[in-house]
Amino acid sequence: MTVPFATALAALGALTLAGCAAGGPQAPVGGPTAQSMAAGGPEAGRACFRLNAIRGQKIVDRNTVLFRTSVGPQDVFRVTMRNACLTTSASDPLVLIPSGGSDMVCDRMDLDVRVASPIGATPCLVQEIRKLTPAEVAALPRDQRP
Repeated sequence: MTVPFATALAALGALTLAGCAAGGPQAPVGGPTAQSMAAGGPEAGRACFRLNAIRGQKIVDRNTVLFRTSVGPQDVFRVTMRNACLTTSASDPLVLIPSGGSDMVCDRMDLDVRVASPIGATPCLVQEIRKLTPAEVAALPRDQRP
């Protein structure tokens, strides 16, 4: 007996959804939005920003870059790299590529960072993305503010 393709596909979709529902903890319906997370909402420690919200950047050292976003007046995110790929040269710009089909960045896996140069692009291994607290932003030296 053969099963029509559409029927098999619908059954597979139902099984996939059932598997997702049986998974780990789920966010409640009407759960946190990206802006509420970026504002320090229900999920403490998890803050998000959109790539198109970046309004300034500052490379602090070979492993760290700070991004100022338009989410709030003092929203600064620290992106830490594992492989000392960054340069402070203005002629080698950063190339930010979203992963997963969205420009929303909440986790290190959401962002692919590369340093462009005349001979190609050097990939960076993102270790951590973290929103700085208002106190941490205020404590930044003037020359390190994005």
